[in-house]
Amino acid sequence: MFQKEKVQKISWTPKWDGGAPMPQVFSNGQKVYLIYFIADWDRESIQKIEELEDNEEGEDYLALVEFEGHTFRFGIANDEVFAGLPYYKQGIEWAQIIDNSKWIDEIKQIHKIHPRFDNDHWTNRKHYLLTFKDEILEVIAESYTIQVFKSTPERLGREVLERMNK
Repeated sequence: MFQKEKVQKISWTPKWDGGAPMPQVFSNGQKVYLIYFIADWDRESIQKIEELEDNEEGEDYLALVEFEGHTFRFGIANDEVFAGLPYYKQGIEWAQIIDNSKWIDEIKQIHKIHPRFDNDHWTNRKHYLLTFKDEILEVIAESYTIQVFKSTPERLGREVLERMNK
């Protein structure tokens, strides 16, 4: 029996810049990585700042999120059309998990044809929904970690490429 999808807000720190978070998404078929600009007003909450070897001019506070999963959708909608999202009436904010996700069910249905399909493999998968000003990121993953860097998007992007190709 299908259960109704439910939005569950999650605590997410540090918050992204509400006006220009400039999210960038990278994936290598193993993990999904997200880079975004941290909101000025949230920098006080940063407890640890990671260092990269090369310092460059124009550095800012950036978050690097590493999702333990590789399925994602990015773009989709901006804040002017969020009301058209199926979850909107439940109240969406910065970050949430979609319980009883139809998307996870769709992907499980595709994978059921595999002779070694294991339903338990999907037990810990979560459907994350992050809403930015001009984009939405949805990721199916077991978990995520967030690191904060003082860097440029270009340098942090190179760091992601290095991690993806190890």
